[in-house]
Amino acid sequence: MRNNVRMRRERRLSKIDVSLNLIPYMDLMVVLIPFLLTGVVFSKLAILDLKLPVSSAAAPAAAEAKEPFRLIVTLQQDAVTVRGSGLSVIRVPLQNGQYDLGGLATTLQQVKASYPQEKSLILLSEPDIPYEFLVAVMDVCREGPSSQELFPDISIGEVKRA
Repeated sequence: MRNNVRMRRERRLSKIDVSLNLIPYMDLMVVLIPFLLTGVVFSKLAILDLKLPVSSAAAPAAAEAKEPFRLIVTLQQDAVTVRGSGLSVIRVPLQNGQYDLGGLATTLQQVKASYPQEKSLILLSEPDIPYEFLVAVMDVCREGPSSQELFPDISIGEVKRA
């Protein structure tokens, strides 16, 4: 008799309907999806489109007879130097402990006047240059003070101190 009562009780307990409650999960998704979508939009606005240099192995096999023009701007602790194919080295020293962005813009405008078809520039920086200065120099290299497009295709590299 005891066994019979026990079996009935086990059957009754085993017939309990177990359902999965999805409402908390749905609430989480309703809040999380708009938050993630707005975060994606803001991160897209902060991305700069940079052209990275191509390795020599990936370069086309057909070599041009003429050396392409290369403009190199080097960001150092004490100055900004501008050099390139057919240019003498132009040094823009610091003014009052800050980079002379106006002098750099003037120099780049003169180079652009000599080579109007050029759009690329290589920006080299020493490792301990603050990021804010690097971005400020990039902005000057892309656009002059009068919003004139100078060199929009910027490649970034690091220069080692000798």
